Amino acid sequence: MSEDEEKGPPWPINVELQRLHGIVIHYSIKVHRAATRLDADRPHVSYHALANLHMRAVVIHRSIRDLCEAGWTSVTGILIRTLLEIYVNCLAIAIVPEDSEFMAFRFLLAFQLSRVNDSTLPKETRQAHREEIEAAISQLPSKDTARATALITDTTRKSYWYQPEFSSPSDLLKKTKGDMPFLYRAFSGSTHGGVVGLAILDDEPDTPNIDPRRHPRKTPISIFASARLLLEIAFLRDQIEGTGKDAGYYFIKDKVLLPMKGKAWEDPGPQPPIP
Repeated sequence: MSEDEEKGPPWPINVELQRLHGIVIHYSIKVHRAATRLDADRPHVSYHALANLHMRAVVIHRSIRDLCEAGWTSVTGILIRTLLEIYVNCLAIAIVPEDSEFMAFRFLLAFQLSRVNDSTLPKETRQAHREEIEAAISQLPSKDTARATALITDTTRKSYWYQPEFSSPSDLLKKTKGDMPFLYRAFSGSTHGGVVGLAILDDEPDTPNIDPRRHPRKTPISIFASARLLLEIAFLRDQIEGTGKDAGYYFIKDKVLLPMKGKAWEDPGPQPPIP
């Protein structure tokens, strides 16, 4: 490593990674703007749910780059796992198109639905939640109002808002192609404090150090994984909202992201495969 390379932080990512990181954000903005125009002409509940999830995904993607350049690549596995969770939520809304408005309603009102029958809460709080839910139901297509209303009195305990249609994140991810189920398991260790999971994006996992460090091998993997997940989240939104931006998805995937797969994956140590 040259003297210039040793200086930092920050340790800027290379030009190719900068392009990959930025082009996915650009595609996300195009999808969002197109979806916003469509919502202005035909308001739909799924717009609000997917816009919320998509915005959070872009913020996380941008923060991952900042962490990598500041020497904290080793903690970005936690955020990559969060991107996977966002992808799962988008998938739950989008996977059955005819149910997308109903599922979007359930995502947006998950907090209120979990509390509307909680007898430990003051009656006024429960009533406020009920009114919020009823106001949201009025925005749904008529075919969804009866089953949405039935949720107000449903006291079934749920670990995930999308139950019982889908039992878990893994249940949803198994319905997709590629390595998403494996990636979800691989990055679970980072959120659960596992020894291997916490070290998965650390260039020197066996060298204790609480200071920022350059991670030339793992930073490309982190940026690549983040870009891939944001790309898939934006594409899901494109598909369910009909923004017509799928050409941008295939260009990025085939011409930018996949050609970089080998370059991002140069660490000789055991690591999870990049999807």
